[in-house]
Amino acid sequence: MAHQKFWQKHPALLYAATFLIASFSFLFCDLPWLFPVLWGAYLVLLKKFPLILLIPAMALYCHLRFQEAPEMGEGIGIFSIQTVAPHQSPFHKGWVYKGTLFFEKTSFPCRIYTQGKTPPYPADFDYCLFGKYLRTDRFELAFKPKQWVQLPSGTPIASWRASLKKQYTEFLKGQCAQFPKAALFLAGLTTGDVEDRLLKYEFGRLGLQHILAISGFHFGVLIVFFSFVLSLFLPRRGQWILLLIAINAYYFFVGPFPGVQRAWLTAMFYLLAKLLQRGTSGLNLLGCAMGFEILYNPLIVSNMGFQLSFASCFGLLLLYPLVENGLRRFMPLRKKEEWKHFSLLEKSVYLISGFLRGALAITVAVNSAILPILLFHFHTFPLLSLLYNLFYPFCVGLLLSSLLFSLSVYLLCPPLGGFLLQTTAYGTHLLLETASYPPISLDYQILAPNFPGWIVPLSLLVLLMIHLRTHREKSCLEMSR
Repeated sequence: MAHQKFWQKHPALLYAATFLIASFSFLFCDLPWLFPVLWGAYLVLLKKFPLILLIPAMALYCHLRFQEAPEMGEGIGIFSIQTVAPHQSPFHKGWVYKGTLFFEKTSFPCRIYTQGKTPPYPADFDYCLFGKYLRTDRFELAFKPKQWVQLPSGTPIASWRASLKKQYTEFLKGQCAQFPKAALFLAGLTTGDVEDRLLKYEFGRLGLQHILAISGFHFGVLIVFFSFVLSLFLPRRGQWILLLIAINAYYFFVGPFPGVQRAWLTAMFYLLAKLLQRGTSGLNLLGCAMGFEILYNPLIVSNMGFQLSFASCFGLLLLYPLVENGLRRFMPLRKKEEWKHFSLLEKSVYLISGFLRGALAITVAVNSAILPILLFHFHTFPLLSLLYNLFYPFCVGLLLSSLLFSLSVYLLCPPLGGFLLQTTAYGTHLLLETASYPPISLDYQILAPNFPGWIVPLSLLVLLMIHLRTHREKSCLEMSR
């Protein structure tokens, strides 16, 4: 059975899928046992009987950890801060404190919005708060404190993180003063805190929100860049150890956002596998990261960043080889013997063709997975996204690599590094212009005002079926030969 073989190769993904279905169904579904019963029947067909016990175990775990947040009122609670980030509303600039509010014998994720050019309360302390609260989600509160009482307990990580991000952003603004929007974009690209509302609107209009959020793309660029630099001086084992240190430092600098956690965990598991000389696969790494995130905080399954991050990776890993192979009919690969006899023009066309083939395959694979999620949350999908995603991620990857190189040079030679930073900002400025002024004639939207949520898991199941069917046909073809 193709399904059994697939899950035998990817057991971590099977465990993570069980955690995901059980926790999401129990915490957020109106019919909490519908999907678990269907998944349990599927596990019976797979003969994975011990896994069935994980479904009620996960439901019990969620029941013991979480209660529905009260609607609204006044009260006293203890607030433990996790992150502090800039926040801009239509009326003022300020800061948003995110953390956990210990309230009414339980705890809830909580956000508190404040005003001011700098965070008004140090983030390295816990606080006793008195004020009004309002439920913003089934298990989440927004709190408007009337009084903050500083407690001796707390951790300095959130405060250090906010301070470092602010210093780094101000440094880029100073170095790239001629291109302030480019400086804000580069700062947001590396910190995850995007302050410019117009920039958010422009990228959202083009379906490029994923570029502004820290993800596996950013960690991938970081690993590739430092792998190349470290390979000039160190053996492979030394490279992997330093890369582990680098990605952990970057994770603590950026903060524990859902997409960041997925990218961090995946990169860390990949490097640990290399150090331990253990084989692994992309889907198993994805399953490990998902399983750890859900066990640490089951509420994360409702987070849109979590959903888009894992769905895009899932679609990429399942569909990219299939789509890329299909595109070879129109943009074929050439053998070395043929390549040697190409003229310079023919080689250029062939390289461009190869780039377009890969970009198209990535765009189709990723959007096939995330389109239902986008329609469910936003009820619209810009068709320009299909065009811009062909070249924008690649260009942003080049700019991010250029930024890392410029910062590295700046540490050794500030004048040269400053020049390179300005050059990077100019290139960023040119790229942002393409997002500010898209072709109006192509600005169409897919609208789905009443998009049902059940289509999301069904679409992911269809992607899995396509993957399994393709591999089964490929295996049969190889056996016939």
